[in-house]
Amino acid sequence: MTSAERKARNGARLDRARARIERLCQELPTAMTLFARLNDIVPAVVPVDGVCGLTLDPATLLHTGGFHEKGVPHSHLPRLLEIEHGEEDVNQLPDLVRRGRTAAGLWLATGHRPHRSLRYRDVYEAVGMGDELRVLLYDNRAVWGALVLHRGGDRPPFTAAEAAAVEALAPAVTQGLRRAYLRHDAAVAGSEAPGPTGLLTFEPDGGLDRITAGGSWWLDQLGGAGSPTAGARIPQPLLHVGARARREGEASVRVQGRSGRWLTLVATRVDQDGRVAVLVQPSHPEHTVGIMMEAYDLTPREQQVAQLVIYGLTDTEIAKRLVISTHTVRDHLKKVFDKTGTNSRGRLLHVLYFAHYRPDIEAGRPMGTRGWFTAPGPPLR
Repeated sequence: MTSAERKARNGARLDRARARIERLCQELPTAMTLFARLNDIVPAVVPVDGVCGLTLDPATLLHTGGFHEKGVPHSHLPRLLEIEHGEEDVNQLPDLVRRGRTAAGLWLATGHRPHRSLRYRDVYEAVGMGDELRVLLYDNRAVWGALVLHRGGDRPPFTAAEAAAVEALAPAVTQGLRRAYLRHDAAVAGSEAPGPTGLLTFEPDGGLDRITAGGSWWLDQLGGAGSPTAGARIPQPLLHVGARARREGEASVRVQGRSGRWLTLVATRVDQDGRVAVLVQPSHPEHTVGIMMEAYDLTPREQQVAQLVIYGLTDTEIAKRLVISTHTVRDHLKKVFDKTGTNSRGRLLHVLYFAHYRPDIEAGRPMGTRGWFTAPGPPLR
């Protein structure tokens, strides 16, 4: 096979994979379903032994969950988290963001000397894993997640061409992940009411020490398995936020529970030995609206129009408030409808107006240019 024929065949594989991902995204899968299905799609483009998907808090780049069926064994996750959140290593996610990199292989980054990587020495080599390829899932607004591709220790490392091929799939996966964050009011409103604030305390080695009744409720919401007092499998968000707090003193992250509600985890190191206490509670509106608005990719002006629609203002009233023409308002509103998959003001309200946003909206707290509620301001009149 000639070089041109090989290039054409690889290009056709990439196109088919991208089309499969785009079709999958139209089904609006959950993040975990999306990542699970990628285990069948990515290997058709680049040979891998495992495809792991991470969801990230856009504000902190902390891991908030992920699909790890063929990734690092759970027994080695605590050490991996210590490295990710407290020690220097190769290709850490914040470093990739700072360098403007989308895809980076461990072998490529170390000049084929993987032992320069701490996580390779302490984790991957110990469990028989070889090269790793990290791929950021981000757009012009935020980092939404990452893919981590693994090969066994007996497999050749990823090449630059293979990294470029997976990088080409990243925009389609990012679109799917953004859609996965969108949770309609009906799904959340029909879910079980949130329990009281939970408290969980962890030993210096990461093992669960104590848990309140509210903590047990939230542990289940976060996907914990087993008895809270006897060998519980700790959900990854708790492990990640605990590891960060153990190193830095405190950490917080927001994550979606089983019901679709957004939760906030606040971890604090309580002594010099490394014991950590974690509070789990429903997220305040300002923690969730940013993800919603950024996920829909609304521009600052479109966010303003959407917010005023929520207030119940007419096109004429919105035009007067924003000092633009009614024709321009309708143009913005059409784009809002298109981006949110709605076709009426009522449907838009249903999608965007979560019950727990109402107090802040009625108090007149404006949205910032990136979709966040800003500091309290004067009420709308």
